[in-house]
Amino acid sequence: MSPTHEDARLDELHRFGILDTLPEPQFDRIVALAARYLDMPVAAVSFVDKDRQWFKARLGLDVTETPKSESICAIAIQQDNVLVIPDARKDPRVNGMKCVIVDQQVGFYAGAPLRTPDGHHLGTVCVMDAVPRSFTLEEEGILQDFAALVMDELRLHITLQQLGDLALLDTLTSLPNRTNFRQRLTQAMRRATLDSSKVVLGLMDLDRFKLINDTLGHAAGDELLCLTAKRLSECLASSDTVARMGGDEFALIFSDVAVPAGTERILARIREAFSTPFVLEDQEIYVHWSLGLTIFPDDADQVETLLTQADTAMYRAKRAGGGHAFFNAEHDRRTLAEMALLSGMHRALERNEFRLHFQPIIHPISGEVTAHEALIRWESPGGLVSPAEFIPLAEVSGLIIPIGQWVLREAVRAAARTLRGHIAVNISPLEFAQPQFVENVTRVLCEEGLEPGRLMLELTENSLIDAHRGRDVLRDLRALGVRVALDDFGTGYSSFSALAGLPVEVLKIDRSFTLHLGTAGPEGVRAAELVRAIVALARAFGLDTVAEGVETPIQAQLLTDLGCTFLQGYLFGRPSPLPAAAGEEAVMPAMFRTTDL
Repeated sequence: MSPTHEDARLDELHRFGILDTLPEPQFDRIVALAARYLDMPVAAVSFVDKDRQWFKARLGLDVTETPKSESICAIAIQQDNVLVIPDARKDPRVNGMKCVIVDQQVGFYAGAPLRTPDGHHLGTVCVMDAVPRSFTLEEEGILQDFAALVMDELRLHITLQQLGDLALLDTLTSLPNRTNFRQRLTQAMRRATLDSSKVVLGLMDLDRFKLINDTLGHAAGDELLCLTAKRLSECLASSDTVARMGGDEFALIFSDVAVPAGTERILARIREAFSTPFVLEDQEIYVHWSLGLTIFPDDADQVETLLTQADTAMYRAKRAGGGHAFFNAEHDRRTLAEMALLSGMHRALERNEFRLHFQPIIHPISGEVTAHEALIRWESPGGLVSPAEFIPLAEVSGLIIPIGQWVLREAVRAAARTLRGHIAVNISPLEFAQPQFVENVTRVLCEEGLEPGRLMLELTENSLIDAHRGRDVLRDLRALGVRVALDDFGTGYSSFSALAGLPVEVLKIDRSFTLHLGTAGPEGVRAAELVRAIVALARAFGLDTVAEGVETPIQAQLLTDLGCTFLQGYLFGRPSPLPAAAGEEAVMPAMFRTTDL
């Protein structure tokens, strides 16, 4: 047998993973049947490895393996048919072997090769007797049938093995999956307990992975995950583990490391690995990551607690702009509360816990409601959650995208079916940055049947940091017929200069400017002058203004006198569910409504 063929045979043998496995009843039954049908005192299922013969099942033999040089089966696998040796003592191929001449266990031998579909012979089903005897062609056929049964069992064995691997491996990256990872973490914790060492658990998330999926496609995203898995694997020692937990989240187990020195060396290797860009579809992509770390047993001694702590630390690292962070109980109490809130938000969309309330925007002269602003509310099982609490968290986590899409559709649907006038919807910077943003707005308007001119999107200055893209998107929205308002105007550092190049139609004056209107003293005077300047600037650019936070008739009168186009605030109506918000006219103070302006 040529060296190349022998190497291929051994590779195939090892692929089955059968060597040195525990006894299995199905193989024992085949051996027992072979001995009974052929009336032989000895029978075995034998596999021939590089330097040895190993018996998976045996009857009438006391040994579990022999050297290959003393194996008659090693000769049997070199031919296609059954090897029959009627008298071993007279056959020059075997009469010098210990089992024949010294132990005198083998006087007769017959072996049928275990043949794979590719023609590789892994071993034999063999029968033996201590005395010479004859063996008919019919008996050779029976022995070959037993060999076929063994191969059927081997194929079933490898199939079950592969199914077990599939159950424990991530199908995309071939890394251990979540279930496998938890088993390995438990084992690492047990070993650490026995030798009084530590285990460092890490959870890693790729920053802005969704943006890569959205811009380059899911195939590129999958390729990035595979490349990331490879780089992470190359950073770790053989005793460590990297697993894919799902999506773009990976988990790391550092065993036998000194904390923090050993961990820092590993982190340095990870930073170095990610300092080189990934190449996806001929584009160089730099990937940033956030990694949360926790230490067993210092921080916790339970798997679930460790995973929660690592997740909390990862979230804190992400909020800090990426990199890594170790769990810190004192610093992460607030983070744990935020994580619970974040988990609740994930379920809120599924459970339909979000609601829209609508606040009227009025024309100060006629008193008519010209628009409504859609404002989200969260009615969680534990009670009403303030938008000031959950909106910033949604923006950091990326949940603002599906939440924002829900708000847009529900608001447009309400305007199309119930409300009159315009409907104003707040758009987060992350939503605005999505490549398909304009297409999504177009689709919602079309599917819900609302004229584009009745939709007003409210953007903050942060949405327009990328001025070039911002202008392009705003022009597309204007071409569609959608109105755009610049929200919280006057609070940003470059709002005034930005107006010259942005195709917006409305400025919303932040409530911080209306708060002190009508109060005595310098604050009241300063507030009035600031509003006057904003209104004058808006007029210069041909823009309407909406003053927010109007709570008193005095504020309303002053804002009207200063030339604000529209007013919004508790004076005219609090945000309320659809039925209460759908009236044609706001409830206005009588003294203000009768003023001749």
